[in-house]
Amino acid sequence: MAERLGEYLVKAGKISEQQLSSALERQVTMGGRLGTNLIEMEFLSETDLTQFLSKKLNIPSIQSDELDKIDDSLIQLIPRELALKYGVVPLRRDRNHLNVALLDPTDLEMIDELRFITGCIIKPHIASEARIRTALERHYQIKQQLRYVSVLNDEQKRRGLRPGSDGEKAAKKGPTPEDLAIAMDQAKKDWVEVRDRDVAIGTFLRAANLVLDRGLLLLVKSETVKGWRAFPVYREAEIDQLEFKLDQPSLFRDIVTAKTFYQGPAPYDPTYRDLFKFLGGEHPKEILLLPILINDRVVAVLYGDNQASGRPLQSLGYLRKLAQKAAMALEILILKKKIIEL
Repeated sequence: MAERLGEYLVKAGKISEQQLSSALERQVTMGGRLGTNLIEMEFLSETDLTQFLSKKLNIPSIQSDELDKIDDSLIQLIPRELALKYGVVPLRRDRNHLNVALLDPTDLEMIDELRFITGCIIKPHIASEARIRTALERHYQIKQQLRYVSVLNDEQKRRGLRPGSDGEKAAKKGPTPEDLAIAMDQAKKDWVEVRDRDVAIGTFLRAANLVLDRGLLLLVKSETVKGWRAFPVYREAEIDQLEFKLDQPSLFRDIVTAKTFYQGPAPYDPTYRDLFKFLGGEHPKEILLLPILINDRVVAVLYGDNQASGRPLQSLGYLRKLAQKAAMALEILILKKKIIEL
């Protein structure tokens, strides 16, 4: 549906060709559906996107609070595995009609399978990926990335509402050891099959987003550390303007020189003003800087904090292992390229 969605939006004048191209590139790195990436890049609001799709496809969209409280009997109609597989959440039942929110309400094969399993006529509804993912966590205990909480909070702020939801409260508790193990296993599988640097980095950032509210990956180039990728919000026009000189005192220089991590208070030094401005302007209480090393050389530095949720920075072992595995995946890609080109 991603290609059709992009075409629909461009033809309707909702986004430009360049915006679509940027969102598709980001989707390769960060994953998620195209609509989520468009919202995070502030090309569209969640409301604008769902209303446009509802009108275009002639499928009703849900109200913002319809997924908050769902009867347990409805949840039991759709097994957890199926809810995860298809991104589906039941809304209400009217006799033999079951109203559901779907990630892809145009998937007829999926709708037929739901009809067979539930014994009901399925009436699909449109909802944003963020709302469906948050509902899956709330009702099926399927852990989701913090990026979706950020999307909903941004939408609430845009509408003049007070940020905060059950999904955000769940996020503040942080992932369980089981969640971390599942995320690590999935990242390993993705890295084994990866054939592209951007996809390898995207896998790393998605797994890191499980324990960090927001993050930024900076590349080490010559005598500078330069912004490259970020989550959950990514503004391509601004990120590559972030630059730290390694010939000047900073935490980044310490990380690159000592090849170790930093976890502690965020400096109030003007050096970091642009960094915190890019991330939203709020000065975090605690930050993490973690190097990625290839051949004993720091090639990138991950910045992360939990300013949005207020959680303490934990799971350092998980993040360090992720960084090691990501470096191995990148090394393999480098070796493959050498085999082809040399």
